[in-house]
Amino acid sequence: SGAAAAALAAMVGRVTLGKKKYAAVEPQMRALIEKADQLQLSLTQAVERDAAAFNQVMAAFKLPKDTPEQALKRQETIEAATLAAAKVPLEVARMAVQVLGLVVQGVTLGNLNAISDAGSGGALARAALTGAGLNVRINTAALQNQSSAAPLLAELAALEAQARQLEDQIRRAIQERGGISLE
Repeated sequence: SGAAAAALAAMVGRVTLGKKKYAAVEPQMRALIEKADQLQLSLTQAVERDAAAFNQVMAAFKLPKDTPEQALKRQETIEAATLAAAKVPLEVARMAVQVLGLVVQGVTLGNLNAISDAGSGGALARAALTGAGLNVRINTAALQNQSSAAPLLAELAALEAQARQLEDQIRRAIQERGGISLE
């Protein structure tokens, strides 16, 4: 959903370019398109990184635990793999918030005929953040060392707070600039 959100943000930029009415915002739209295209690629690649991290956790659980040394090594490997598995969705959460920032530009500066597309991108970016947040939370809850979880959860909370502010801006622009009721 994050990659689709970035694609929609880029689309809004593209349908804004070349329109006389929007000539003043062409530099912002070009920057939006470049950043959105980068985020789309990174978010698509994150799917594979997340799957690989999950596979590492599953492999760690299959390690032998017959001796105390093996059990300790297994637990350490599980802990490290689980922490790594929490970091990938946190990276996705960061990118989802970046996409929300691009959507704000799209709904406030972009082609008015595409404001609903920008809004749809915002909804998809929010879905990406929600899903990523759930994965961060489940992985950090599984950690034995909760002190390593704390900074990840704090960053996630800050990202979610930032997202709420961006979503408010998106909603306001859709209602005020687009004349679309969201009630």
